[in-house]
Amino acid sequence: MNSLIKQNRRMTHKKREMYSGLIFIFPWIIGVLTFIAYPLFRTIYFSFNNVQYSGELGFIYNWVGFENYHRILRIDVDFILEIQNFIIKTITFVPVVIAISIIIAMLLNSKLKGTSFFRLIFFLPIIILNGQLLQNIKNNGGMSIKVGGIVFNIIEKIVPYYMTEAILLLFQMVSEIMWYSGVPILIFLAALQKVDKSIYEAAQIDGASSWNIFWKITLPEIYPLISVTIVFVIVFLANFGDNSINELIISARTNPSRREGYASALAILYAIIQTILVITLYFIFKKREKGVM
Repeated sequence: MNSLIKQNRRMTHKKREMYSGLIFIFPWIIGVLTFIAYPLFRTIYFSFNNVQYSGELGFIYNWVGFENYHRILRIDVDFILEIQNFIIKTITFVPVVIAISIIIAMLLNSKLKGTSFFRLIFFLPIIILNGQLLQNIKNNGGMSIKVGGIVFNIIEKIVPYYMTEAILLLFQMVSEIMWYSGVPILIFLAALQKVDKSIYEAAQIDGASSWNIFWKITLPEIYPLISVTIVFVIVFLANFGDNSINELIISARTNPSRREGYASALAILYAIIQTILVITLYFIFKKREKGVM
């Protein structure tokens, strides 16, 4: 009898914990259903229709099946070209952003004067990423490098004329990469600050070089966060306001020959490609993590 009472009390305690947990995650569930699940299923439904909007009738749906997807993949070439450029850019930028972020994080983690100021500089692009300030920067040419004759003349005195465009393009790519590196730098910096300093001291006493310390201690400690950083960088690149694919999707909504259904199909295909890239690169680095650790 006593054992039965104790068992009922345990069950009651477990139910209380379960209900308490459900209460805590209930706002999250409502948020996911309202702001993620419903828009997602609505977008998928739109993609299988020709959608028009009437002020009196609202949205008017005309079921076309996979016609929008067929048109995007087999007839129109603009999305295919843009997605190829995006994949190449992602595969190129992700390793570079991660490598630069690790290097800068290690420099900021060292005992140098003004590290707080440099942390602010590297994180500043994330602060102004959205909003009117970023829009003004784009409208006034702040997202691209435009130089006049004086700058060209200065560069030509240092390097040959045929290399001027290449140098300016390289400088623009470096600026863009640094723009994407703000959050990854902070992620790796936080990981580096958690590494026990006594491990480095023991390695230095044993005669390990800086190169060996990096490969044997630093990299294994921060490597698990590389997978997280990959996800962030890909999503950042894909949803950046200056991304031409996003502009293509937005413009398709107001194009009389495309409309909401076509734009929704573009968005779904773009999301699928992003997911494939994230999963592929994530597991590539995750698989190598076992070898590093």
